[in-house]
Amino acid sequence: MKRLLSLILFFLSITCMLAFIVACSPEDENTDPNIPDTVSGNDVTDNSVEELPEISDDPVEEQPEDNTVDNTVEADPEITEETPDPVEEQVENSEPEDETVDNSVEEYHEEVRLEAIPLKIVDEEPDWNADYNKPKVDLEDIVPGLVAQNVYVGHDGWMFYGGTIKDYTEECTYSDNRLNFLSKKLIERLNFCEENGIKLYFVVTPNKNSVYPEYMATEGVEMAENRTLDVILNYLSENTELNVIDCRDGLFAAKEQYPDENLYYKLDTHWNNHGGFAAYTQIMDVISKDFPNAVTYTRDDYQIDYFDSYMKDEAYYLGWYDTITEQGPVYTLKNRLTATMTYRKDSGPYGEFIHAYIHENGYRDKTDYCTFENPNVADAPSVYVIRDSFGIALVPFITDSFSEATFNWTLGFNKDDILNKKPDIVIMQVVERSLADFFNQATFK
Repeated sequence: MKRLLSLILFFLSITCMLAFIVACSPEDENTDPNIPDTVSGNDVTDNSVEELPEISDDPVEEQPEDNTVDNTVEADPEITEETPDPVEEQVENSEPEDETVDNSVEEYHEEVRLEAIPLKIVDEEPDWNADYNKPKVDLEDIVPGLVAQNVYVGHDGWMFYGGTIKDYTEECTYSDNRLNFLSKKLIERLNFCEENGIKLYFVVTPNKNSVYPEYMATEGVEMAENRTLDVILNYLSENTELNVIDCRDGLFAAKEQYPDENLYYKLDTHWNNHGGFAAYTQIMDVISKDFPNAVTYTRDDYQIDYFDSYMKDEAYYLGWYDTITEQGPVYTLKNRLTATMTYRKDSGPYGEFIHAYIHENGYRDKTDYCTFENPNVADAPSVYVIRDSFGIALVPFITDSFSEATFNWTLGFNKDDILNKKPDIVIMQVVERSLADFFNQATFK
């Protein structure tokens, strides 16, 4: 019995010792799988942002992986990878500034833009029953080389007056006697002007194909080497003291300077206002040497707009007038110091001129006779212009440059009217194709 009690007490003591050991031993942290491994993990070290004083300012350097560190870096623009280079930032910022300046300039020009006078009657309804809208040739047949209704069709839609083909292709057949007779008529006019204290200038405006021969280059249609225009002008230069202005020089210069701008209408035999301004510039270069007080404006002095043009006589003759359209330039003087019409008379418009816009002062491109005054340039000389249809594109520029201007659409030379107007200058303007008709005026009117 004593032995049994001893064994029981022995086991109890052993059990108590084991329980005491278990109760006193520390809890093992690694037994919880949800607690990170403090040896292999980076979380504790990475979370201590204040312990990273050695971070470089170099934006190329690799950033720490920890989110906390990344947030700190993004908050500091000096160390982030996405911080733009100062030079690149300056360039990028300068672009919207430039755009702002450009936009303000465009808005400024839009605000001060002047009202321009159109070429064609505004909102005019086409008369489809009119003869000029009844096709004489099928549209698909209007191809290079076609000659119909006195119209010659060149390349790229350019049309030429058929009456100028002879001037373009034929050699001059004038004898010396004929040339001498022609020059005498001009000498008589020159002497009349000199006797009355008037300066005379003889202005010759070229045919369209003399300026744009490249659009005439179809087989069998080539420019002659010894044309009538060149023969007459050379003879006058060698045998008279007349001031001759051959406008080809000014037109060729403008053609080279502004290659993208047509100087003549493609659908009309006449030059447009680009061509007229080129001729005006050349004319004023000559006149200003004799009259320094004549006002000469430059291209920058004008606002240039484009409107549908009524000037398309070649399409008119072919019966496609309102079907085929073309725009033309209009020059408006920016300072608005323009002349005022004081008198006009005409026999009424005809042909394509019935579609020309009528100015508020009564001027219309088909005005046979008109006078202007420009008090804005009162010190400038006065001028009397004998002209033909090519004078249409000269009228707005000449009226701006002279104190008084008279325009007489005629081939004649009205001595009485010239003396009555007492101009400082007489300009005789004639187109190349009318040279023969011009010289055939037998006597002064």
